[in-house]
Parts: sequence; C-alpha cells; structure tokens
Amino acid sequence: MADIAQVRKRLQRAIEQERREAADRRGRVQEAQKAFDTFLDSCAIPAFRAVAIVLKSEGLPWEVMTPSGEVRLVPERRRDESIALTFDATVDPPLALVSITRGRGSRTIHQERPVKPGTVAIASLTEEDVVEVLVEELRPWLG
Repeated sequence: MADIAQVRKRLQRAIEQERREAADRRGRVQEAQKAFDTFLDSCAIPAFRAVAIVLKSEGLPWEVMTPSGEVRLVPERRRDESIALTFDATVDPPLALVSITRGRGSRTIHQERPVKPGTVAIASLTEEDVVEVLVEELRPWLG
C-alpha cells in the first residue's frame, strides 16, 4: 500500500505545477489576443476589404463583415457561406485561424486551418499572408 504522506506530496507538487503552467498560459493567451486585435485592425480587415473590392470589380459580389473579434468575407448570394479570420485560444500557442464554410448540395462543409502553416506568432503575420490565404481559399468560388 502507498504511503499517504508521499502520495499527498506528489499530488501537491503536481497541483502547484499545473497552477503555474495555467497562469503562464493565461498570460500567453492575453498577449496573443492583443497581437491578434492589432493584426485584425491593421492588416486583416484592410486585406479583406481590398479582396472584396477586386472581387466586386470582377463581377463577383462579396461583402466584408466585421463582427467582434473577427473578419468575414461573405458572398452576397449565399449568406451561409464565408471565409473568416478568427482567434483560436484553445491551442498553445494561440493561433490566427482561417475558417471556411462552403455549401455542397444540401450539406455544409466547415474547415479550419492556421493562416500560415506551421506555428507562427500572430505578431509576425502580414497583410500579404492574409491576401495569400484568401486567394487560395476563394478558388472554389471563382469558377
């Protein structure tokens, strides 16, 4: 039988370590959220608007929506489909995700992926990264 005092010490160390790690993670999430908010305002929203303007000039009417904490590109004819840029705090480190919703017949397909493959700090993302992912993800709608 295990010694209760030893089990208690091990469990207390594990609890303390987990609390420290959780506090560190909360700090990383807060820092990444601030970086994402800055990135959203200074790079992502202008890039989404530029793409929407070009699409509209090519006869493909798309609209930019900016609900709190994200930006979304939506085709005017199919409001249930979109390409959105969101913040994912559930992973460590937190990421900027592109979230794609497309209709295929009667079903809806939803996909998510990082804006830039690999673990990239949000602060290092650029407007060009956003344009690149939008052009790539728009291809199925362009035909």
